[in-house]
Amino acid sequence: MEKFFEQMLKLSLNAMATSMDTIVKTMHEVQQNSETPDEEENTGGLDEGPSAFSSVSRLAIVPLYEMSKLPISVFVETISGATQEIQNQAGVGHDLYEVFVEEEVDDHDREIIPLNVHEVELEIEATVTEEAEESYNKTLWQIGRPGRNDFQGKWTTAFEYHLGTDIDEVNSPTVPHHITVQGGPKSKGATEMLNIHFTLEHDYSNGDLIFIYDRWGAEKDQVFVDNELLAPIAGAGKGMFKHVALSLKDVPTGAHVITITTSGETEARGHRVDYMKLCEIEKTG
Repeated sequence: MEKFFEQMLKLSLNAMATSMDTIVKTMHEVQQNSETPDEEENTGGLDEGPSAFSSVSRLAIVPLYEMSKLPISVFVETISGATQEIQNQAGVGHDLYEVFVEEEVDDHDREIIPLNVHEVELEIEATVTEEAEESYNKTLWQIGRPGRNDFQGKWTTAFEYHLGTDIDEVNSPTVPHHITVQGGPKSKGATEMLNIHFTLEHDYSNGDLIFIYDRWGAEKDQVFVDNELLAPIAGAGKGMFKHVALSLKDVPTGAHVITITTSGETEARGHRVDYMKLCEIEKTG
């Protein structure tokens, strides 16, 4: 209601400004007529009451009458302009509302589980850039490939995968393709904890090895090496893809295990993993 009165006031002001010359001229005539003495009604100072009433009435009515002389085009133009302004303002507000709603819906649909400050630092520290990843061109092992078929094995709380047990680890690995949050859906080909067991033939220094895997979803992953957290990994969003490349610290000769788990209150309660591989950097000289 307050907005309505504000717009009506603006409409009146616009009317006064649209044809200022015409309005000033007309009001000048009003002033002259109101100041002219009425000799017929008040001669010699007699009958002062009715004459005063008549003057007051004239002052109240004559301006309205004189205002009626204003060209109708003035009012039509003013009303049209003011109406358009109101519509434009309403349109801008509607557009801003639509943008706000779209952003809110978009953020809600992505469902990304946030990392805290410390987790962000760990992820950044361990992540290898695209350019640096190209230097790690020697693959020690690879499980699965992009777009591989779903694993049809039964659900398990923790899945132990040992390198060297499959005939074709790249194209037909018997390893879960889906990692769920704790208490997540117990569907085929899924697990809450994926443990990859492998053996290294010699020592590797900090930064010599990288672990790579492709994942989807909004959940937060945790990647461990020998039960020590390497890095938490933020999801890309609901159903969205993320390529992950992490630099390993010092890794000695012998048996090791890389573990992947996920967490977060999302609608899917888990995400897909296509392939995983361990690569070493090419050394020259």
